[in-house]
Amino acid sequence: MRGLGAGLIAALLSAGPAAAADLTPAQAAEAVKRHVCFSTTWWGDPYVRLGQPVTVDVRADGHVAYLWSEDMRAVPRVKRWADSYVVVQRQGGPVVTQRSGYNVDLLRGEPAYERERRRVYAPGGQRLAVNLPTTCEPRFQPDSPLKAEMRAVLMASLTNAVRTWGRRPAGGQVRMIIADFDVDYPEAFALRQDTGEVLRIALLSADAMSYTGGRARQYVVTPAAKGPVAAKLRRLILRHGQTRVISVR
Repeated sequence: MRGLGAGLIAALLSAGPAAAADLTPAQAAEAVKRHVCFSTTWWGDPYVRLGQPVTVDVRADGHVAYLWSEDMRAVPRVKRWADSYVVVQRQGGPVVTQRSGYNVDLLRGEPAYERERRRVYAPGGQRLAVNLPTTCEPRFQPDSPLKAEMRAVLMASLTNAVRTWGRRPAGGQVRMIIADFDVDYPEAFALRQDTGEVLRIALLSADAMSYTGGRARQYVVTPAAKGPVAAKLRRLILRHGQTRVISVR
């Protein structure tokens, strides 16, 4: 039974873009709403206009969609702020793989701004009215074979980080509190108990269709900079995490 599960998940993760269903504008907008909640909860984004109706322009192109909104965030001392998103339809559902923000009045004409705007305002685009969530308390998806596979890669990545650049633990073991996550999260988070470090684990890679860090099957792990965001992450990890022991030889 275990071998069958491994075979199924291997087939799932090796499927290329052609195997994914086409993405609809509505699905892409829902993925952006989930990403907004992630950034509000985990990154402490203070500018999202939660609970407000916003306008989102979207162009879907097969398994990829490009989105642009100029009223999703209210940034102090900025007259017009634009958010650009890329959403990819993976086997497990739509995932935001890129998000950029622009001060429209300052950056209009810059190559990146114009490139991201052009890919939305091309034939086939449409405008959606999107109601942003009022609250963003995490409600995690139940465990699944895909989530278990991601968790295994996450554990291996943390082990590699401790082995290669982290402080070597006494006795070769370190206790980590690992926060729960969803398969469309851009990052996961962990707290190393012996040093108090908050660690960020990037779940996205150069392979936009991969859930497991691309061909290397490794996520990039970095320490969170000390400050208000790290303190917020620590509280969330303690609230939504489980303790695991990592062994380093």
